[in-house]
Amino acid sequence: RRQMAQFLTVRLRHPRGTSTIQLPSSHATFDLLLEAVAEQVGGCAAGIRLSTGYPPKVLRLGPSDLIAGHINDMDTVTYLYDAGMAQAASQAPFQPAPKQKRLAEARARAQAEAAATAEANAKAAAANARREEEQRRAQAQERQKAAAAATAAREVADAVLRSAVEGGALEELRAALETHQEAASADVLRLARDTRERLRRAAK
Repeated sequence: RRQMAQFLTVRLRHPRGTSTIQLPSSHATFDLLLEAVAEQVGGCAAGIRLSTGYPPKVLRLGPSDLIAGHINDMDTVTYLYDAGMAQAASQAPFQPAPKQKRLAEARARAQAEAAATAEANAKAAAANARREEEQRRAQAQERQKAAAAATAAREVADAVLRSAVEGGALEELRAALETHQEAASADVLRLARDTRERLRRAAK
C-alpha cells in the first residue's frame, strides 16, 4: 500500500521570485504554512494571504485547518500581503508560539510518526520472515518423511521380490510383481521380470 510522503513540498511565488517550502504532510495546517511563508518573504504571518489554482483563488482556511485537499504536493501558491490584516492581528491579545518552535514541533511529530511506521513495518517484515522460515522447515520435514517412507517401501518391495525370485515359483513371483513393482528399485524389478519370463518359458 502506498503511504503518504513525510513532507509536503509547496512552490511559493513572491515578489522576489520563487522558492519552495516543506511542511510535515500529516500536520500541515494553514497557520504553519503562513509562518513558513513569512520565513521566506519576511513580515508578519497574520498579514499574509495566499492564492492558488487557475484562475487564482484566495485560500480561506482557519489557522488549524489542514491544507491537505486544498494544496497538493508540488502545487504553486502566490504570496499576497494584507497590511490591514497584519495590523488587526497585532492588536489581538493572543500571540502564537514562535514560528520556529511550532515548525520544529510539527516536524518532530511527523518524524516520530514516520519512525513508528518504520518500526511497525520492520516488525511485520520480521514476523513474515519467521512465518516463511517455519513454512520452509515444515515443508523440508514433509519431504524428509516422504523420502523415508519411499525408502522403506522400496526396501520392503525389493526384499519381497528377491524372495520370490529365489523361490522360483511363477505364480508367487507374478503376485509379488503385481503388488510391489511400483515401489521396487530398478535393478531388482528388472531381475524379477527377467526371472518371470524365464519361468514362464520353462512352464510351456
